[in-house]
Amino acid sequence: MKGLQAKDLRGNDPVELERTRRKLEEDLFKHRMKKVTNQLENVMLIRSTRRDIAKVNTVLAQQKLASKGAPKAETQAASQTVSKEK
Repeated sequence: MKGLQAKDLRGNDPVELERTRRKLEEDLFKHRMKKVTNQLENVMLIRSTRRDIAKVNTVLAQQKLASKGAPKAETQAASQTVSKEK
């Protein structure tokens, strides 16, 4: 199993990413329960699931910053260009 790739997640909308994160959190809980009861054969599943959750959270944060910070970044870039021209 390859796992999730951040580049594949970037095309999704935030609602879909939230759904994916929730599913991964449920999977992580199930893996932990299986580990405690000695039913989990591959303990690397816990690690890979945690990393997949982190990837989804990263893409969500980047999308939120891009949607909120885009006008500010353009304004700052424009003001820096004007100040350099003077």
